[in-house]
Amino acid sequence: MKVLEVNVAALDVRYSHLRVRDRRRETQLMASLEEHGQQDAISVVGEGEGRFVVVDGHKRVRALRRLRRDVAKVVVLEMAPAQALAAAYRSGSGPSYNALEEGWLIYELHRNGKWGLGQVAAEMRRSKSWASRRLGLVEDLPEGVLEGVRRGELGAWSAMKHLLPLARANGAACERLAAKIIEGRLSSRQVALVCEHFARSSAQVRERILGDPALFLKALESTRQKDAGGMGEDVARCLKNLDLIGNISLGLARSLPAVAGSDTAQGAREWLKPAWERARRRWDELSKTGAAVFVASAARSVSDGEADRRSGEVPAHVGQTDADRDSGVGGQRA
Repeated sequence: MKVLEVNVAALDVRYSHLRVRDRRRETQLMASLEEHGQQDAISVVGEGEGRFVVVDGHKRVRALRRLRRDVAKVVVLEMAPAQALAAAYRSGSGPSYNALEEGWLIYELHRNGKWGLGQVAAEMRRSKSWASRRLGLVEDLPEGVLEGVRRGELGAWSAMKHLLPLARANGAACERLAAKIIEGRLSSRQVALVCEHFARSSAQVRERILGDPALFLKALESTRQKDAGGMGEDVARCLKNLDLIGNISLGLARSLPAVAGSDTAQGAREWLKPAWERARRRWDELSKTGAAVFVASAARSVSDGEADRRSGEVPAHVGQTDADRDSGVGGQRA
């Protein structure tokens, strides 16, 4: 392994499709390169005739090219490209990979590199069943969805959590919906709402969602605000705060493993653990309060309903099926 300075034009980025692009981080990287120069070497393997294949450091290559730099600092790995890709994953980059990037790497080594799945799993220090599940993610999602994730236009979490079930049920509808989501630049929360309503709507409503999910979300929000008009200020504040807590919790569930989950993140864990303990105590208090409010209320409602039935006072909606009631935005007619 040796460190060299080579011409940027000599760098082959054929494996750049294995990583997601992040415009914000690349902009920050460009600013750092412009101010301080290149600090970390790009991992490459030699291909002969002065050419080098990049296996780790594609963001740095793109930033150097956008800055019109002629020279890049590289570390040359004395191994085959496939082995170098696995080594780059093991060397500390692993925690920074999302699940789809891991799936793309497995696909490259297994399908294109002709490695057995067991060998791929061993090289990545994972189990064979884990490798099989990751491979299934990228093989089940339509290419349009994967390309949106690669370009940074669609979140990997949204693709796996919300679009993957739809892809397995109806690949064509999933690809249409993903294209509209990317076009409308919907947030992760909006993607979740659209997919949730799509999954439980009639064929007619689904077609409207596929036609314009952004317009559907506007109708959904309009209905929500109309319903919220009858609630008091205190209720509206509680509703807003609960939504805020839920969104923050989801964001932390996604970011904490990358920030503090690796073996090299001991310092980050020391900073974050006291805050985590405080947040957990407060969450426990909120959980107990919520249980007292909602679970106890539900129990009282069941008891009251049983008393009503015994006295012959059966509520009018009992006995109706979901098909008897209107299905649409927010539980009302769309």
